[in-house]
Amino acid sequence: GEAAAAAAAAGAGAGASSAGGGSRSRAGGDVIGDDEALARALQEEEDRATGQTSARRRRATTTPASDSVPPGACPGCRRVVSAFEGYVTAMGARWHRGCFTCGACGGAIGGTHFATRDGAPFHRSCYREKFAPRCGVCDEFIGGTGGSRAANANEAGGSVRFMTHPYWGTVFCPEHEFDGTRRCDGCDRMEARGGRGVATGGYGSGASVGASSSCGEFAELPDGRAMCLECASTAVIDAEHDGTPLYDDVCVFFSKRDLPLLPERPPLHLVSQDTLNDADDNEGWHRGRTARTRGLCLFEEHTVYTVERTPDFAGGFFPVGFKERVVGQSRGATVVNAVVVLYGLPAVCAGAILAHECTHAYIRMAGGYPRLRPKIEEGLCQLMALLWVEHVAARGIETMGVGSGRKVRSGGGGKGASSSSSSSLAKGGDGWEEHNLAAMAGFVANQIRTDPTEVYGDGLRDALAAYQKHGLGAVFAHVRRTGELPR
Repeated sequence: GEAAAAAAAAGAGAGASSAGGGSRSRAGGDVIGDDEALARALQEEEDRATGQTSARRRRATTTPASDSVPPGACPGCRRVVSAFEGYVTAMGARWHRGCFTCGACGGAIGGTHFATRDGAPFHRSCYREKFAPRCGVCDEFIGGTGGSRAANANEAGGSVRFMTHPYWGTVFCPEHEFDGTRRCDGCDRMEARGGRGVATGGYGSGASVGASSSCGEFAELPDGRAMCLECASTAVIDAEHDGTPLYDDVCVFFSKRDLPLLPERPPLHLVSQDTLNDADDNEGWHRGRTARTRGLCLFEEHTVYTVERTPDFAGGFFPVGFKERVVGQSRGATVVNAVVVLYGLPAVCAGAILAHECTHAYIRMAGGYPRLRPKIEEGLCQLMALLWVEHVAARGIETMGVGSGRKVRSGGGGKGASSSSSSSLAKGGDGWEEHNLAAMAGFVANQIRTDPTEVYGDGLRDALAAYQKHGLGAVFAHVRRTGELPR
Protein backbone atom coordinates (compact mmCIF):
# COMPACT_ATOMS: atom_id res chain seq x y z
CA GLY A 1 0.00 0.00 0.00
CA GLU A 2 1.02 3.59 -0.26
CA ALA A 3 2.20 5.61 2.68
CA ALA A 4 2.67 9.35 2.94
CA ALA A 5 4.93 11.44 5.14
CA ALA A 6 5.71 15.14 5.22
CA ALA A 7 8.14 16.16 2.51
CA ALA A 8 10.74 17.95 4.62
CA ALA A 9 14.12 16.19 4.12
CA ALA A 10 12.95 12.63 4.86
CA GLY A 11 9.28 13.06 5.46
CA ALA A 12 9.68 14.80 8.82
CA GLY A 13 7.47 17.59 10.04
CA ALA A 14 9.40 20.87 9.93
CA GLY A 15 9.53 23.34 12.80
CA ALA A 16 10.96 26.86 13.03
CA SER A 17 13.20 28.16 15.78
CA SER A 18 13.98 31.76 16.73
CA ALA A 19 17.03 32.90 18.65
CA GLY A 20 17.14 35.32 21.57
CA GLY A 21 20.25 37.20 22.69
CA GLY A 22 21.89 38.44 25.86
CA SER A 23 24.63 37.46 28.25
CA ARG A 24 24.18 34.57 30.66
CA SER A 25 22.66 35.54 34.00
CA ARG A 26 24.59 34.51 37.06
CA ALA A 27 21.77 35.13 39.53
CA GLY A 28 20.97 31.94 41.40
CA GLY A 29 23.35 30.04 39.21
CA ASP A 30 25.14 28.26 42.01
CA VAL A 31 21.97 26.89 43.61
CA ILE A 32 20.46 25.80 40.31
CA GLY A 33 23.74 24.29 39.21
CA ASP A 34 24.01 22.20 42.39
CA ASP A 35 20.45 20.90 42.03
CA GLU A 36 21.02 20.12 38.36
CA ALA A 37 24.27 18.29 39.07
CA LEU A 38 22.61 16.22 41.78
CA ALA A 39 19.66 15.34 39.52
CA ARG A 40 21.95 14.32 36.68
CA ALA A 41 24.11 12.20 39.00
CA LEU A 42 21.06 10.36 40.27
CA GLN A 43 19.79 9.88 36.71
CA GLU A 44 23.14 8.50 35.54
CA GLU A 45 23.22 6.04 38.41
CA GLU A 46 19.70 4.86 37.59
CA ASP A 47 20.55 4.62 33.91
CA ARG A 48 23.54 2.40 34.62
CA ALA A 49 21.34 0.11 36.71
CA THR A 50 18.68 -0.22 34.03
CA GLY A 51 21.08 -0.45 31.08
CA GLN A 52 19.74 2.58 29.22
CA THR A 53 21.97 4.07 26.54
CA SER A 54 23.29 7.60 26.48
CA ALA A 55 21.29 8.29 23.32
CA ARG A 56 18.06 7.47 25.10
CA ARG A 57 19.09 9.74 28.01
CA ARG A 58 19.72 12.60 25.62
CA ARG A 59 16.32 12.07 24.06
CA ALA A 60 14.67 12.02 27.48
CA THR A 61 16.23 15.35 28.43
CA THR A 62 15.04 17.03 25.23
CA THR A 63 11.51 15.65 25.26
CA PRO A 64 9.06 18.24 26.61
CA ALA A 65 6.89 17.19 29.49
CA SER A 66 4.27 19.94 29.70
CA ASP A 67 2.75 18.54 32.86
CA SER A 68 6.03 18.88 34.80
CA VAL A 69 7.71 21.92 33.22
CA PRO A 70 7.04 25.12 35.19
CA PRO A 71 5.81 28.11 33.21
CA GLY A 72 8.72 29.92 31.59
CA ALA A 73 11.14 27.05 32.23
CA CYS A 74 13.28 25.26 29.65
CA PRO A 75 11.76 21.83 28.83
CA GLY A 76 15.27 20.37 28.63
CA CYS A 77 16.64 21.23 32.06
CA ARG A 78 13.51 22.59 33.83
CA ARG A 79 15.41 25.81 34.67
CA VAL A 80 13.85 29.21 34.15
CA VAL A 81 14.99 30.85 30.91
CA SER A 82 16.11 34.40 31.58
CA ALA A 83 15.60 37.12 29.01
CA PHE A 84 19.34 37.81 29.24
CA GLU A 85 20.33 34.23 28.37
CA GLY A 86 20.78 32.82 24.91
CA TYR A 87 17.70 30.78 23.99
CA VAL A 88 15.67 29.39 21.12
CA THR A 89 11.89 29.34 20.79
CA ALA A 90 10.57 26.07 19.42
CA MET A 91 7.79 23.56 19.98
CA GLY A 92 5.80 26.11 21.97
CA ALA A 93 8.51 26.79 24.55
CA ARG A 94 11.80 28.59 25.19
CA TRP A 95 14.91 26.41 25.36
CA HIS A 96 18.46 27.13 26.44
CA ARG A 97 20.66 26.82 23.39
CA GLY A 98 22.52 23.89 24.93
CA CYS A 99 19.32 22.08 25.90
CA PHE A 100 17.66 22.10 22.47
CA THR A 101 19.51 19.05 21.19
CA CYS A 102 18.88 16.29 18.67
CA GLY A 103 17.18 13.16 20.00
CA ALA A 104 19.47 10.99 17.84
CA CYS A 105 23.00 12.43 17.96
CA GLY A 106 22.68 14.69 21.01
CA GLY A 107 24.13 17.68 19.17
CA ALA A 108 22.72 21.18 19.43
CA ILE A 109 20.12 22.03 16.79
CA GLY A 110 20.97 25.22 14.94
CA GLY A 111 19.34 26.84 11.94
CA THR A 112 15.64 27.39 11.49
CA HIS A 113 14.29 23.94 10.62
CA PHE A 114 14.15 20.66 12.47
CA ALA A 115 12.03 17.52 12.64
CA THR A 116 10.02 16.11 15.53
CA ARG A 117 8.93 12.64 16.52
CA ASP A 118 7.16 11.61 19.73
CA GLY A 119 7.77 15.06 21.16
CA ALA A 120 11.55 15.05 20.59
CA PRO A 121 13.39 17.34 18.15
CA PHE A 122 15.84 15.97 15.57
CA HIS A 123 18.23 17.32 13.00
CA ARG A 124 16.55 16.76 9.66
CA SER A 125 19.52 14.69 8.49
CA CYS A 126 19.43 12.60 11.69
CA TYR A 127 15.69 12.11 11.32
CA ARG A 128 16.19 10.83 7.79
CA GLU A 129 18.93 8.44 8.86
CA LYS A 130 16.79 7.09 11.69
CA PHE A 131 13.20 7.12 10.43
CA ALA A 132 12.94 7.86 6.69
CA PRO A 133 11.67 5.10 4.38
CA ARG A 134 14.55 3.40 2.61
CA CYS A 135 14.02 1.34 -0.55
CA GLY A 136 14.98 -2.29 -0.15
CA VAL A 137 15.67 -2.63 -3.88
CA CYS A 138 17.91 0.32 -4.75
CA ASP A 139 19.03 1.06 -1.14
CA GLU A 140 18.20 4.77 -1.44
CA PHE A 141 16.16 6.96 0.87
CA ILE A 142 12.72 7.57 -0.61
CA GLY A 143 11.89 11.25 -0.92
CA GLY A 144 15.47 12.38 -0.23
CA THR A 145 16.87 15.86 -0.57
CA GLY A 146 17.82 15.51 -4.22
CA GLY A 147 17.36 13.50 -7.37
CA SER A 148 14.30 12.15 -9.14
CA ARG A 149 12.72 10.80 -5.95
CA ALA A 150 12.67 14.25 -4.38
CA ALA A 151 11.20 15.72 -7.57
CA ASN A 152 8.53 13.03 -7.62
CA ALA A 153 7.76 13.75 -3.98
CA ASN A 154 7.29 17.44 -4.73
CA GLU A 155 5.10 16.68 -7.73
CA ALA A 156 2.97 14.45 -5.51
CA GLY A 157 1.93 17.50 -3.50
CA GLY A 158 4.42 17.43 -0.63
CA SER A 159 4.19 13.73 0.19
CA VAL A 160 6.49 10.74 -0.14
CA ARG A 161 4.99 7.74 -1.92
CA PHE A 162 6.31 4.22 -1.41
CA MET A 163 5.09 0.63 -1.42
CA THR A 164 5.19 -1.91 1.39
CA HIS A 165 4.97 -5.69 1.03
CA PRO A 166 1.85 -6.83 2.91
CA TYR A 167 3.63 -9.70 4.69
CA TRP A 168 7.38 -9.11 4.73
CA GLY A 169 7.02 -5.36 5.35
CA THR A 170 9.71 -4.49 2.80
CA VAL A 171 9.60 -0.83 1.72
CA PHE A 172 10.38 -0.01 -1.91
CA CYS A 173 9.97 2.68 -4.54
CA PRO A 174 6.71 2.43 -6.55
CA GLU A 175 8.59 2.34 -9.86
CA HIS A 176 10.15 -1.03 -9.00
CA GLU A 177 6.72 -2.60 -9.48
CA PHE A 178 7.06 -1.96 -13.22
CA ASP A 179 10.77 -1.61 -14.02
CA GLY A 180 11.52 -5.32 -14.35
CA THR A 181 12.77 -5.89 -10.82
CA ARG A 182 12.57 -9.64 -10.24
CA ARG A 183 10.43 -11.25 -7.54
CA CYS A 184 11.11 -14.63 -6.00
CA ASP A 185 8.48 -17.10 -7.17
CA GLY A 186 8.56 -18.81 -3.79
CA CYS A 187 8.38 -16.04 -1.19
CA ASP A 188 7.34 -13.05 -3.38
CA ARG A 189 10.23 -10.90 -2.13
CA MET A 190 12.00 -8.52 -4.53
CA GLU A 191 15.62 -8.79 -5.58
CA ALA A 192 17.96 -6.11 -4.25
CA ARG A 193 20.24 -4.37 -6.73
CA GLY A 194 23.88 -5.32 -6.96
CA GLY A 195 23.45 -9.01 -6.14
CA ARG A 196 22.68 -8.35 -2.49
CA GLY A 197 19.97 -10.97 -2.06
CA VAL A 198 16.36 -10.27 -1.13
CA ALA A 199 15.26 -6.70 -0.53
CA THR A 200 14.89 -5.94 3.18
CA GLY A 201 14.31 -2.18 3.17
CA GLY A 202 12.43 -0.49 5.96
CA TYR A 203 13.06 2.76 7.81
CA GLY A 204 16.31 4.53 8.56
CA SER A 205 19.92 3.64 7.81
CA GLY A 206 19.56 0.32 9.65
CA ALA A 207 17.28 -0.86 6.84
CA SER A 208 20.15 -1.09 4.37
CA VAL A 209 19.97 -3.89 1.85
CA GLY A 210 23.35 -5.00 3.12
CA ALA A 211 21.52 -6.37 6.16
CA SER A 212 19.65 -8.94 4.05
CA SER A 213 19.66 -12.53 5.25
CA SER A 214 21.69 -13.76 2.29
CA CYS A 215 23.66 -12.27 -0.57
CA GLY A 216 23.84 -13.25 -4.18
CA GLU A 217 21.76 -12.79 -7.30
CA PHE A 218 18.49 -14.66 -7.65
CA ALA A 219 18.62 -18.00 -9.43
CA GLU A 220 16.67 -18.29 -12.67
CA LEU A 221 14.76 -21.43 -13.56
CA PRO A 222 14.59 -22.67 -17.17
CA ASP A 223 11.02 -21.36 -17.55
CA GLY A 224 12.10 -17.84 -16.56
CA ARG A 225 10.94 -17.78 -12.94
CA ALA A 226 13.34 -16.33 -10.34
CA MET A 227 14.20 -17.77 -6.93
CA CYS A 228 16.00 -16.18 -4.00
CA LEU A 229 18.80 -18.18 -2.41
CA GLU A 230 16.72 -19.01 0.68
CA CYS A 231 13.95 -20.55 -1.41
CA ALA A 232 16.41 -22.18 -3.82
CA SER A 233 18.11 -23.96 -0.91
CA THR A 234 15.04 -26.22 -0.45
CA ALA A 235 13.68 -26.07 -4.01
CA VAL A 236 11.83 -29.19 -5.14
CA ILE A 237 13.31 -29.80 -8.59
CA ASP A 238 13.56 -33.55 -9.14
CA ALA A 239 10.55 -35.82 -8.57
CA GLU A 240 12.67 -38.74 -7.36
CA HIS A 241 15.22 -37.05 -5.09
CA ASP A 242 13.26 -34.02 -3.90
CA GLY A 243 9.62 -34.84 -4.58
CA THR A 244 9.46 -38.36 -3.15
CA PRO A 245 10.66 -37.48 0.38
CA LEU A 246 8.25 -34.54 0.46
CA TYR A 247 5.41 -36.77 -0.79
CA ASP A 248 6.28 -39.28 1.94
CA ASP A 249 6.00 -36.58 4.61
CA VAL A 250 2.58 -35.45 3.35
CA CYS A 251 1.29 -39.04 3.15
CA VAL A 252 2.47 -39.80 6.69
CA PHE A 253 0.75 -36.62 7.86
CA PHE A 254 -2.51 -37.76 6.20
CA SER A 255 -2.25 -41.31 7.57
CA LYS A 256 -1.82 -40.10 11.15
CA ARG A 257 -5.10 -38.23 10.76
CA ASP A 258 -7.05 -41.23 9.44
CA LEU A 259 -6.92 -40.00 5.84
CA PRO A 260 -4.66 -42.68 4.34
CA LEU A 261 -3.27 -42.34 0.82
CA LEU A 262 -0.81 -45.22 1.11
CA PRO A 263 -0.19 -47.67 -0.44
CA GLU A 264 -2.35 -46.55 -3.37
CA ARG A 265 -1.09 -43.04 -3.66
CA PRO A 266 -1.13 -41.67 -7.21
CA PRO A 267 2.15 -40.84 -8.92
CA LEU A 268 3.67 -37.37 -8.42
CA HIS A 269 4.80 -35.30 -11.38
CA LEU A 270 6.80 -32.05 -11.18
CA VAL A 271 6.18 -29.94 -14.29
CA SER A 272 6.79 -26.47 -15.69
CA GLN A 273 4.25 -23.65 -15.56
CA ASP A 274 3.40 -23.99 -19.26
CA THR A 275 2.74 -27.73 -18.94
CA LEU A 276 0.62 -27.14 -15.85
CA ASN A 277 -1.39 -24.44 -17.61
CA ASP A 278 -2.05 -26.72 -20.58
CA ALA A 279 -3.23 -29.54 -18.32
CA ASP A 280 -5.41 -27.14 -16.35
CA ASP A 281 -7.01 -25.83 -19.54
CA ASN A 282 -7.90 -29.39 -20.53
CA GLU A 283 -9.30 -30.22 -17.10
CA GLY A 284 -11.11 -26.92 -16.65
CA TRP A 285 -11.23 -27.40 -12.87
CA HIS A 286 -9.72 -24.04 -11.88
CA ARG A 287 -11.31 -21.99 -14.65
CA GLY A 288 -12.66 -18.78 -13.17
CA ARG A 289 -11.53 -19.69 -9.63
CA THR A 290 -7.90 -18.63 -9.40
CA ALA A 291 -5.52 -16.42 -11.36
CA ARG A 292 -2.69 -18.96 -11.33
CA THR A 293 -2.49 -22.73 -11.01
CA ARG A 294 0.40 -24.35 -9.13
CA GLY A 295 -1.00 -27.86 -8.69
CA LEU A 296 -3.53 -30.30 -10.14
CA CYS A 297 -5.12 -33.62 -9.22
CA LEU A 298 -5.76 -35.47 -12.48
CA PHE A 299 -8.61 -37.96 -12.25
CA GLU A 300 -11.18 -39.75 -14.39
CA GLU A 301 -14.71 -39.86 -13.10
CA HIS A 302 -16.92 -42.51 -14.67
CA THR A 303 -20.69 -42.23 -14.90
CA VAL A 304 -22.91 -45.30 -15.43
CA TYR A 305 -26.08 -44.64 -17.47
CA THR A 306 -29.15 -46.90 -17.51
CA VAL A 307 -30.63 -46.85 -21.03
CA GLU A 308 -33.99 -48.15 -22.17
CA ARG A 309 -34.08 -49.38 -25.78
CA THR A 310 -37.38 -49.85 -27.68
CA PRO A 311 -37.95 -50.93 -31.30
CA ASP A 312 -38.46 -48.13 -33.79
CA PHE A 313 -40.96 -49.14 -36.51
CA ALA A 314 -40.83 -45.76 -38.26
CA GLY A 315 -44.53 -46.06 -39.26
CA GLY A 316 -44.12 -49.52 -40.82
CA PHE A 317 -44.73 -53.10 -39.79
CA PHE A 318 -41.11 -54.04 -39.23
CA PRO A 319 -38.61 -52.40 -36.85
CA VAL A 320 -35.93 -50.37 -38.56
CA GLY A 321 -33.87 -49.72 -35.42
CA PHE A 322 -34.12 -48.89 -31.77
CA LYS A 323 -34.94 -45.80 -29.76
CA GLU A 324 -32.80 -45.16 -26.71
CA ARG A 325 -33.83 -43.27 -23.60
CA VAL A 326 -31.74 -42.66 -20.51
CA VAL A 327 -33.81 -43.69 -17.52
CA GLY A 328 -31.14 -43.37 -14.83
CA GLN A 329 -27.52 -42.70 -14.07
CA SER A 330 -25.10 -43.34 -11.24
CA ARG A 331 -21.50 -42.51 -10.41
CA GLY A 332 -19.04 -45.22 -11.23
CA ALA A 333 -15.46 -45.64 -10.15
CA THR A 334 -13.13 -42.63 -10.00
CA VAL A 335 -9.52 -43.18 -10.96
CA VAL A 336 -6.87 -40.70 -9.80
CA ASN A 337 -4.17 -40.72 -12.45
CA ALA A 338 -1.60 -38.33 -10.99
CA VAL A 339 -0.87 -35.42 -8.68
CA VAL A 340 0.90 -32.59 -10.52
CA VAL A 341 2.87 -29.80 -8.79
CA LEU A 342 4.85 -26.89 -10.22
CA TYR A 343 8.58 -27.65 -10.01
CA GLY A 344 11.18 -25.37 -8.44
CA LEU A 345 9.14 -24.15 -5.46
CA PRO A 346 10.62 -24.16 -1.93
CA ALA A 347 9.77 -27.27 0.06
CA VAL A 348 7.18 -25.65 2.35
CA CYS A 349 5.31 -24.08 -0.56
CA ALA A 350 5.45 -27.25 -2.67
CA GLY A 351 4.35 -29.36 0.30
CA ALA A 352 1.33 -27.13 0.95
CA ILE A 353 0.27 -27.50 -2.69
CA LEU A 354 0.86 -31.24 -2.50
CA ALA A 355 -1.29 -31.51 0.66
CA HIS A 356 -4.04 -29.55 -1.11
CA GLU A 357 -4.02 -31.81 -4.16
CA CYS A 358 -3.77 -34.96 -2.02
CA THR A 359 -7.02 -33.95 -0.33
CA HIS A 360 -8.68 -33.88 -3.75
CA ALA A 361 -7.19 -37.33 -4.37
CA TYR A 362 -8.35 -38.69 -0.99
CA ILE A 363 -11.95 -37.55 -1.50
CA ARG A 364 -12.09 -39.45 -4.79
CA MET A 365 -10.11 -42.52 -3.74
CA ALA A 366 -11.96 -43.01 -0.44
CA GLY A 367 -15.34 -43.24 -2.20
CA GLY A 368 -18.73 -42.43 -0.78
CA TYR A 369 -18.44 -38.68 -1.10
CA PRO A 370 -21.20 -36.90 -3.01
CA ARG A 371 -20.34 -34.34 -5.65
CA LEU A 372 -19.21 -31.43 -3.50
CA ARG A 373 -19.66 -27.76 -4.14
CA PRO A 374 -16.32 -26.12 -5.07
CA LYS A 375 -16.33 -23.98 -1.93
CA ILE A 376 -16.70 -27.06 0.29
CA GLU A 377 -14.07 -29.17 -1.47
CA GLU A 378 -11.50 -26.41 -1.93
CA GLY A 379 -12.06 -25.30 1.66
CA LEU A 380 -11.20 -28.80 2.92
CA CYS A 381 -8.12 -28.89 0.68
CA GLN A 382 -6.93 -25.54 1.99
CA LEU A 383 -7.56 -26.71 5.55
CA MET A 384 -5.30 -29.74 5.08
CA ALA A 385 -2.64 -27.56 3.46
CA LEU A 386 -2.74 -25.14 6.40
CA LEU A 387 -2.57 -27.93 8.99
CA TRP A 388 0.42 -29.47 7.23
CA VAL A 389 2.25 -26.12 7.10
CA GLU A 390 1.64 -25.53 10.81
CA HIS A 391 2.85 -29.06 11.51
CA VAL A 392 6.04 -28.36 9.53
CA ALA A 393 6.61 -25.07 11.34
CA ALA A 394 6.70 -26.99 14.63
CA ARG A 395 8.56 -30.16 13.61
CA GLY A 396 10.28 -29.58 10.27
CA ILE A 397 10.04 -31.81 7.20
CA GLU A 398 11.39 -34.99 8.75
CA THR A 399 11.61 -37.08 5.58
CA MET A 400 13.68 -34.38 3.88
CA GLY A 401 15.72 -33.58 6.97
CA VAL A 402 14.76 -29.90 6.71
CA GLY A 403 14.52 -28.27 10.12
CA SER A 404 14.50 -31.61 11.94
CA GLY A 405 16.84 -32.93 14.60
CA ARG A 406 19.17 -34.56 12.08
CA LYS A 407 19.46 -32.95 8.68
CA VAL A 408 20.21 -35.35 5.85
CA ARG A 409 20.00 -33.70 2.46
CA SER A 410 19.64 -35.56 -0.82
CA GLY A 411 21.92 -34.80 -3.69
CA GLY A 412 19.20 -34.28 -6.28
CA GLY A 413 18.00 -31.04 -7.79
CA GLY A 414 21.45 -29.49 -7.83
CA LYS A 415 21.79 -29.51 -4.03
CA GLY A 416 24.88 -31.09 -2.57
CA ALA A 417 24.49 -33.90 -0.07
CA SER A 418 25.30 -32.97 3.48
CA SER A 419 24.42 -33.98 6.99
CA SER A 420 24.64 -32.27 10.34
CA SER A 421 23.06 -32.32 13.75
CA SER A 422 20.98 -29.47 15.12
CA SER A 423 18.10 -28.86 17.44
CA SER A 424 14.64 -29.26 15.97
CA LEU A 425 12.26 -26.35 15.60
CA ALA A 426 10.15 -27.78 18.37
CA LYS A 427 13.21 -27.61 20.66
CA GLY A 428 14.03 -24.05 19.66
CA GLY A 429 16.62 -24.69 16.93
CA ASP A 430 18.51 -21.56 15.95
CA GLY A 431 20.22 -22.62 12.72
CA TRP A 432 19.89 -20.78 9.41
CA GLU A 433 17.83 -23.63 7.94
CA GLU A 434 15.40 -23.61 10.87
CA HIS A 435 14.88 -19.85 10.63
CA ASN A 436 14.41 -20.10 6.87
CA LEU A 437 11.84 -22.88 7.25
CA ALA A 438 9.95 -21.01 9.97
CA ALA A 439 9.86 -17.82 7.87
CA MET A 440 8.54 -19.66 4.81
CA ALA A 441 5.97 -21.55 6.88
CA GLY A 442 4.69 -18.27 8.27
CA PHE A 443 4.48 -16.75 4.80
CA VAL A 444 2.65 -19.72 3.25
CA ALA A 445 0.24 -20.00 6.20
CA ASN A 446 -0.52 -16.30 5.90
CA GLN A 447 -1.23 -16.67 2.19
CA ILE A 448 -3.69 -19.47 2.90
CA ARG A 449 -5.41 -17.66 5.76
CA THR A 450 -5.74 -14.29 4.01
CA ASP A 451 -6.85 -15.53 0.58
CA PRO A 452 -9.56 -13.04 -0.48
CA THR A 453 -11.44 -15.32 -2.89
CA GLU A 454 -14.78 -16.87 -2.08
CA VAL A 455 -13.97 -20.45 -3.10
CA TYR A 456 -10.52 -20.74 -1.53
CA GLY A 457 -10.45 -18.02 1.14
CA ASP A 458 -14.00 -18.18 2.48
CA GLY A 459 -13.99 -21.93 1.94
CA LEU A 460 -10.90 -22.28 4.15
CA ARG A 461 -12.31 -20.05 6.86
CA ASP A 462 -15.56 -22.03 6.99
CA ALA A 463 -13.69 -25.36 7.07
CA LEU A 464 -11.28 -24.08 9.73
CA ALA A 465 -14.16 -22.96 11.95
CA ALA A 466 -15.80 -26.39 11.61
CA TYR A 467 -12.49 -28.15 12.36
CA GLN A 468 -11.86 -26.05 15.48
CA LYS A 469 -15.35 -26.86 16.75
CA HIS A 470 -15.77 -30.52 15.80
CA GLY A 471 -12.35 -31.97 14.95
CA LEU A 472 -10.93 -33.20 11.65
CA GLY A 473 -12.47 -36.69 11.58
CA ALA A 474 -15.96 -35.41 12.38
CA VAL A 475 -15.74 -32.77 9.66
CA PHE A 476 -14.80 -35.25 6.92
CA ALA A 477 -17.38 -37.77 8.13
CA HIS A 478 -20.14 -35.15 8.05
CA VAL A 479 -19.13 -33.93 4.59
CA ARG A 480 -19.09 -37.50 3.31
CA ARG A 481 -22.56 -38.10 4.72
CA THR A 482 -24.25 -34.81 3.82
CA GLY A 483 -22.01 -32.96 1.35
CA GLU A 484 -21.90 -29.96 3.72
CA LEU A 485 -19.74 -28.77 6.59
CA PRO A 486 -21.09 -29.32 10.11
CA ARG A 487 -22.34 -26.24 11.90
